[in-house]
Amino acid sequence: DKTFEKQQREAFKIQAQWAREMSLPLVIHSRNSLDIIVGLLDELGYKGLEGVFHCFSGTLEQALHVISKGFYLGIGGVVTYKNSSLPSIIAQLPHDYIVVETDAPYLPPVPYRGKRNLPAWIEFTVKKLAEIWKVLPEEAAKITTENALRLFKKL
Repeated sequence: DKTFEKQQREAFKIQAQWAREMSLPLVIHSRNSLDIIVGLLDELGYKGLEGVFHCFSGTLEQALHVISKGFYLGIGGVVTYKNSSLPSIIAQLPHDYIVVETDAPYLPPVPYRGKRNLPAWIEFTVKKLAEIWKVLPEEAAKITTENALRLFKKL
């Protein structure tokens, strides 16, 4: 529904400016609008802005672009799905801009797909990242925790 798209764009710009002024990260839900959001950020300029693209589901090119601007990718249960393109994308990205998230109660990881998601199941997302990165799950957990702490350093 694009009824309020103009207002949403303006609200996003205002919130991005507040984030810049307060040195706080943006948490961006860009479902079906990643190119629009990236365009708005390009227009605003990235200086003084950082954040995470929640439930990232874009392309490799989009991922590389937002990472190059200092933004993180939020990866959840979708990475565990059989037909997900995320594993091949994540394998080509630097590890230091990936954070894990649950999106509970939505998008549970395999083996719980189709059920109500629980935060405790984040371990399956971490295990999948470890598999993609060819590291132990403990190492993937350490990397993504350090990334989250760096992103949310002021909170």
